[in-house]
Amino acid sequence: MSQPDKAVFLSYASQDAAAALRICEALRAAGIEVWFDQSELRGGDAWDQKIRRQVKECALFMPIISANTQSRAEGYFRLEWRLADQRTHLMGRNRAFIFPVCVDQTPDAGADVPDSFLTVQWTRLPGGETSSAVAEHVRRLLAPDVARVSGPVISGGSVGGTSAPPIMGREARVPADSKSVAVLAFANLSNDAENEFFSDGISEELINVLVRVPGLKVTARTSAFHFKKKDTPVAEIARQLGVAYVVEGSVRKAGDRVRITAQLIKAADGFHVWSDTFTRDLKDIFAVQDEIAQLVAKNLSLKLSGGGSAVREANPAAYRLFLEGRSAFNREGVDDALKAIRCYKDSLAIDPDSALTWAWLAMAYGLAAGSGVQAVDAGNKLAREAAARSIELDPGLAKGHVALGFVELLYGWDWRQAAAELERAVVLAPGEVEAVSLQAHLAGCTGRFERGIALSRQAAALDPFNYFSGYTVVRSLSYARRFTEMEKVAEHVLALNPSGTRSRSFLSMAQLLQGRAGAAAATAEGMPAGWSRHTSLALARHAQGRKAESDAELDALKSQHGTHAAFQVAQVHAYRGDVEAGFAWLDTAYQQRDSGMCLTKVDPLLDSLRTDPRWEPLLRKLNLADDQLGWVTKDFGPAG
Repeated sequence: MSQPDKAVFLSYASQDAAAALRICEALRAAGIEVWFDQSELRGGDAWDQKIRRQVKECALFMPIISANTQSRAEGYFRLEWRLADQRTHLMGRNRAFIFPVCVDQTPDAGADVPDSFLTVQWTRLPGGETSSAVAEHVRRLLAPDVARVSGPVISGGSVGGTSAPPIMGREARVPADSKSVAVLAFANLSNDAENEFFSDGISEELINVLVRVPGLKVTARTSAFHFKKKDTPVAEIARQLGVAYVVEGSVRKAGDRVRITAQLIKAADGFHVWSDTFTRDLKDIFAVQDEIAQLVAKNLSLKLSGGGSAVREANPAAYRLFLEGRSAFNREGVDDALKAIRCYKDSLAIDPDSALTWAWLAMAYGLAAGSGVQAVDAGNKLAREAAARSIELDPGLAKGHVALGFVELLYGWDWRQAAAELERAVVLAPGEVEAVSLQAHLAGCTGRFERGIALSRQAAALDPFNYFSGYTVVRSLSYARRFTEMEKVAEHVLALNPSGTRSRSFLSMAQLLQGRAGAAAATAEGMPAGWSRHTSLALARHAQGRKAESDAELDALKSQHGTHAAFQVAQVHAYRGDVEAGFAWLDTAYQQRDSGMCLTKVDPLLDSLRTDPRWEPLLRKLNLADDQLGWVTKDFGPAG
């Protein structure tokens, strides 16, 4: 070898020669020097001495593990393994050296391998198929001073292709803050593929701990998970997310034991700043999440806020149900909110003192009520009770305050209480993107347009690939009547979520409010059946002068969705100049506690109602009259 300090030594049983060759060719194609030459496998003292020297001098030792190695109690590969294992005893703890690769389904539990092979996670490459991500990871390990790697590469994912543009557009991104990080979806190494939700949950909860670090920008879940199972290089991920560091890792769950690896990577050069493996009982999962977050923060010269929640033991069964609920909540389908509610309630039946589960239950109740799958009154009441219980159990948990702020903003219309709860959440967890998004929504609803736009863009920067963050920006621009900008951002959001009904609804509205009724109608026609389509088409057809078609869409909206979309019915009537019907349906929406009512003060579609004597009393009922908002400052939240 010309550069032993850059070489990878492949050690394998002769039955695995084909798989080893595939790995070798993939690494060499990436410019990596590999010690693998079948022609030299001829034995003899000279050959034996050469192998011993190579194992002693190589930079990375890659044992290939399989059912073949398991079945062979003897073999020259076992001598190579023993020599490599002995070498690890002379190395520092943070030295990267052993990189176990399994080419089939052989479990690591009970494997006949040296102990040092079990202190790091295995990378699984079925049949030796090696992705470019694996080769890139190995290349990074060969860089000088790379810390000990305790986990595998996420391999086997499909090539991601060209990503959709982030919400603010590529041209709007700013250079990465040096104190910024994205936690990528951890690889699921459990034998059960259904445990994917568990590894995702670990990653997400680590994000939720890191947002408590003052001064640290943490990419929110949706954007960090945008790259899951894609062969996107770390440097490119960091560039698109606008972060300086990336955390990646893996999770292996077996019964009530879990092994988590995590590594902090500097995106600019691929340097592994820190890495480690944590093997714990599942009941200690919250403690290990805090420990990993503390280590990440420490390596960025920051520290975790001391004002957060106390770490408590997890009940394994309850925690599994909690993560199932989170997985359902994140899917955002019609019935997923109800499934999340069931999972959270089942989890709380086992562990009734989990403040985090109560907080997410409150959010799920609110989502169910807002999407029409649960009665608004009932959902609002249950959401408020669950949020209050979360805060009672743990006042230091930001998510509980986010949940209560969410309920008060959308259904309670107690703006001052909502502002206080959201402000408390941001103090506890400065990077809590849901809190920032809701603050932007609150600012817009109460007439603080520039503040709302600034906060919505802050949320979008934390979660650039999340179309819900995009909705916040679009709304903020609509309140400020900046319709040209609104349309541009709506197009970005639609690119992120081409099938999204709400994306098209906002785009159609932006086109309508710029006087382009034809374009608004064409956009609305691309929407699936539902209240958003009926609303958008009723508006656009009216603007086109096609009254009969507008009437038909409005009638369908009333008959099919009047029980949960009364505010949208009011919007259509008001836009068409039907003042009496507009106020009548706003009253219905008020009685239903329709979440759209929080938009009343600023919604441009309601302009025909503003000079009517009934307008001010309506605002007063909603606590939105100007003299009721004296506690609000122009620049921020609660005065004083």
